[in-house]
Amino acid sequence: MTNATSLLDDMPPPIRSYTGPQIALGDLRPLTIGNVPIGFPVVQAALSGYSDGPMRIVARRLGASYTLAEVMIDRFVLELKQRRRTRHRLLVTDEEHPVGGQLMGSDPADFGPAAKKLVEAGFDIIDINFGCPVKTAVGGCRGGYHLSQPDVALEIVSRTRAAVPDHIPVTLKMRRGLDDSDESRERFFRILDGAFARGVAAVTVHGRTVEQRYVGPSNWDFLREVKQHAGAKTIIGSGDLFTAQACLEMLRDTGVDGVSVARGAIGNPWIFEQVRRLAAGLPQLEPDVSEQRRVLNLQCELCLQSTEESQTLSTMRMFGIKFARMHSHHAEVRSAFATARSVAAWREVLDHWYS
Repeated sequence: MTNATSLLDDMPPPIRSYTGPQIALGDLRPLTIGNVPIGFPVVQAALSGYSDGPMRIVARRLGASYTLAEVMIDRFVLELKQRRRTRHRLLVTDEEHPVGGQLMGSDPADFGPAAKKLVEAGFDIIDINFGCPVKTAVGGCRGGYHLSQPDVALEIVSRTRAAVPDHIPVTLKMRRGLDDSDESRERFFRILDGAFARGVAAVTVHGRTVEQRYVGPSNWDFLREVKQHAGAKTIIGSGDLFTAQACLEMLRDTGVDGVSVARGAIGNPWIFEQVRRLAAGLPQLEPDVSEQRRVLNLQCELCLQSTEESQTLSTMRMFGIKFARMHSHHAEVRSAFATARSVAAWREVLDHWYS
């Protein structure tokens, strides 16, 4: 899960210096998760508050080979009713497959029933979140907190794997530990090895610790070490993937089987198309205001099809602010989106700034 706070929203992405030969399309191995073929090894992460159905559909149409729904707390899934305000949380459309549903919680007993409900809704893969660093999650003994208790973490894995059909892959999302201590490192590898032994098909590893949250560079050396340790088992890397170049560099420099784009996809769904073009040796195409308008309008229409207008406005204000980073008048556009009080007013921002 990725939860980008308002402070982090305004922080520039980390800058890395890359050296060495560029990885080429022919060097990339297609990604497979269990028995589910993914294809191009650059996927979209679960993004808390963001990766709803419309965002996932936009990402798929712009080159994402696999997307994950925003994380859902297991108890929320179990208590979810088919009401208009909430039914979109379990809505999976035909064009999304393969798509993953991500669970987070504290009680191992809730994971199995919640995972079953996600399978019934149509999710192709069940992902377990052991990586969320947000205080409310860790304080509630969820997400990254489980990296401190391997026995409980592995019980969650066992219960989830046993609850869903054999053909549904179960995966994990982890950070490299609670902190940089030797004890955290030992717990990480105990969970990693134990999860694979219990039938997990792939593990996504974020190169920061829970303590780091989103501050400081992601440790790609650790990702390389994890992949070497895992051997033929599927490892997906995460952290500091804000450009197409960074995605290819992580694949090349760490040897991971795939990479998962998180914050780098918020407001820039074109990153998936950009990395495909870069790998193929094609020139990069930056979206002009006309293309930005097209995608923003598409996402708005998709939201209106699945949620009430008030929810659509809230969602599209948030996304408009993110997309505004690409606009030459980003401060004015950001402010205009933020102050829109209706979907009609939000569309007026498009008419004024993206005509």
